[in-house]
Amino acid sequence: MNITICPYCHTGRLRQQPMTYVQWHGSTLLVVNRMPAIVCDVCGERAYDDRAVEQLQHLLMAGAESMMTPRSYHLA
Repeated sequence: MNITICPYCHTGRLRQQPMTYVQWHGSTLLVVNRMPAIVCDVCGERAYDDRAVEQLQHLLMAGAESMMTPRSYHLA
């Protein structure tokens, strides 16, 4: 990965780092551990990996009826 300066704080460097993704999906709280992300080492601004988000969306669409059962998925 190319080291890039953070576009938000203009000081920190962006680095790949797995983060916990937390988002409401309807009335269900979705928590994904170790979601690939790019994170600023100074301000903490983060952006989740586009490919991982797309994979998560496909999983949610495919398994929307079974969201009430906790499951573990491995994303890229």
